[in-house]
Amino acid sequence: MSLSTLFNRLATIATFAIVPAAFAQIAVTDISYGPRQNDPNSTQGGITFRNELYDVNTIDAGGESYRFDGPVADSVHIRRNTTAGNPDNTTLFYQVQQSRWSGTSAYGTAPTTLEEVFTDGNLFTGVRDPFANTGSSSNSQNSNIERIDFYFGDYVVQEGAGIVFFDLENVGNQGDAFKIAAFDSWDASTYTPDSYANTGLNIAPDSFGTGLNSPTDNSSLDFGRATYTNSDNLSGSASNFTVFGSDLELVGIMIRFTDLGLEVGSTIQGFSIMASDVNAATSVDLVDWTDNTVYRTDTDRNTHGNVDFMGFGAQLANPVPEPSSYGAIFVGLLSGFYLTRRRRHHRAAAIA
Repeated sequence: MSLSTLFNRLATIATFAIVPAAFAQIAVTDISYGPRQNDPNSTQGGITFRNELYDVNTIDAGGESYRFDGPVADSVHIRRNTTAGNPDNTTLFYQVQQSRWSGTSAYGTAPTTLEEVFTDGNLFTGVRDPFANTGSSSNSQNSNIERIDFYFGDYVVQEGAGIVFFDLENVGNQGDAFKIAAFDSWDASTYTPDSYANTGLNIAPDSFGTGLNSPTDNSSLDFGRATYTNSDNLSGSASNFTVFGSDLELVGIMIRFTDLGLEVGSTIQGFSIMASDVNAATSVDLVDWTDNTVYRTDTDRNTHGNVDFMGFGAQLANPVPEPSSYGAIFVGLLSGFYLTRRRRHHRAAAIA
């Protein structure tokens, strides 16, 4: 980490220290994957994709295990301020394999839209600094994205349920800052939230866990970066494809709905993520992502705009029941079966 990067990071942490906010999220400490799924290689935008996929089975956070058996978002919407003059870009990360014989190829699948990146649940791919409006030396990696909305529709908050995100970090760092807020009303005519439950939760820098295994459990995590210049459309040619070294790692965070100020049993429509410098005095302020007094259009990728999101977040997580819970369920079923047999036997004896 350079001295300037360290200074910016400390300055961002200091900002969070003086801004009132609740920090109730919990770090992800372990992860397990399902079996490898693999389709033939394909090429898109000048990049060869290996089309491999490993589902995330479980994560550990706060001493509990969580599995991804909750609902999946009906849709994901990328909100851009197209009037501010910032580039209409999307920059992605790909975990890559470099071969002397076959060249460089990306492990994951080839998403055609930015929305797909989040719904694929693929930790080989992610979006780099989506909320950064400034800070890229050549302007090529800057973007006009202000907010990302995950719409579920009438989701009833369950005990312990929450949202999991993964950041791609330099080795030794534990995640960058962002803000998350739940919306409780949805305008079906415009496909936008029209009411938020509150002003949201600030996630402070270094709130994620320590480094996690990638899906390949590979000690050499080489990543490539590519920028697409046609908004959310990723089917065109990738520009500035660059391969980094092996000094990057995945880190994760679990955010329970109760951490967002919601009660178990309450109904929401979804949640939004945004830059950590979004300045909402009331929940109403969050509705209009083009209001540059709330959603700043000069968010710097070196401070409040440096969070990355790997392709995740669209499926909700629930606690894995303790073994004792399974035992209680089994005993309950046996008791019910025994009582049913007893009642039937008693009734048959009475009839006889």
